[in-house]
Amino acid sequence: MATTRGERRARGSTPVSAELIEEQAILLFAEKTYPVIGMRDIGDAVGLLPGSLYVHISGKEDLLLRIVEKGIQNYLDAIGPAADAPSSAAERLRAAFTAHFEVLSRTREQTRVAFFQWTYLSPEKQGRVIAMRQRYEDLFVDIVRDGVRTGEFRRLRNPRVIVLAYIGMLNNATEWFQPDGSLSAIEVAEEIADAALKGIQA
Repeated sequence: MATTRGERRARGSTPVSAELIEEQAILLFAEKTYPVIGMRDIGDAVGLLPGSLYVHISGKEDLLLRIVEKGIQNYLDAIGPAADAPSSAAERLRAAFTAHFEVLSRTREQTRVAFFQWTYLSPEKQGRVIAMRQRYEDLFVDIVRDGVRTGEFRRLRNPRVIVLAYIGMLNNATEWFQPDGSLSAIEVAEEIADAALKGIQA
């Protein structure tokens, strides 16, 4: 887990690396958003002058892109196996929700940046992110369509609309889900999966 800036300063002997810069940038972007944070802020967080950061990173936008792509890839890696499992559509959808919340419990700040601040990237870099977001969306769409085809789920006029509603709910969880709250990631996922499945099961 990324350290706070105060903790970083207290560990002045810790070598600066690209990974440490990413960790601190995630905290800064999640707290104040990408446009507000400058290279000086990032340098201060890791104990380097702004110019010295370029030894480790190529620039602030490329840093944001790396954070966003890694953040989304975390979800693709976790949800992909759940979506491809040889089980019922309902079980796969439940497993996908669980996988999402397990990743969120470990990477809440990075998820906030990855899901909501990618729009600050240039159009070319946004295109790369949009392709990844589409892959994430398609994992859920494939599950729901399979459920409709097999008769597990009722006939839906447009499965993608239902999935977009699910994704909106999952993305918004960054604002209210507490990894150390009274319900674990799995318990929260179970509650949401129950509600989602009741709406579409045949």
